[in-house]
Amino acid sequence: MVHAFLEYLHSVGFDRVPKPLGLTGSREVLTHIPGDSGADGWARVVPDEGLRGFARLLRDFHEASRGFVVPEDAAWALPADVTGGVVCHGDFGPWNVVWDGLVPVGLLDFDFARPGDPLDDVAYALEFVAPFRSDEEAVRWLGFAGPPDRWSRIEIFAEAYGLSDTGGLVDAVVRRQEQTIRDVESLARHGVEPQRSWVDGGVLDDLRGKVEWSRANRELFGGLS
Repeated sequence: MVHAFLEYLHSVGFDRVPKPLGLTGSREVLTHIPGDSGADGWARVVPDEGLRGFARLLRDFHEASRGFVVPEDAAWALPADVTGGVVCHGDFGPWNVVWDGLVPVGLLDFDFARPGDPLDDVAYALEFVAPFRSDEEAVRWLGFAGPPDRWSRIEIFAEAYGLSDTGGLVDAVVRRQEQTIRDVESLARHGVEPQRSWVDGGVLDDLRGKVEWSRANRELFGGLS
């Protein structure tokens, strides 16, 4: 199903995703998008320019996905909401974007793509780019030079994505963090890796701790709900 979706995106002119070329045995063959990705992506969303580009990429991806007709027998890795209006990426973080400097030029890794509410992807992204993390972690691991202005960064992302206001976004991030826990639990129960190994290693406690941090530090988000 993911290959059909990627083919559809190319057919409507959204070429910032890999194009499927087929299978070699059990291995997917996809076109290559030149640029930097993975861990390099974290530093690219710290400047406002990169943050805006990141949000616009998500907006453009959602708009391109709206016309995709989901077959009734479609199978997705996680439960889908066909009433949501778009196909969500499901793992829209800086590490899954291909960058040319501060310009996002590609989007990778559609393992958890599924129909849903676009706000799901927005909230998922904001957890990492606001970020919903301590100042120490933002500086040590996420590329910030000092404590981030989370309220301002949420506003920048929301404006670039095209949201009319920021109301409810903090609550949406907390709900998405809680959904991530359920998703990881479900994948682990079905033997999917690396989620099964993550759960065995105690990742659920870490994820619950992130939810608790978000609830306990709402004042860092400038009174946003």
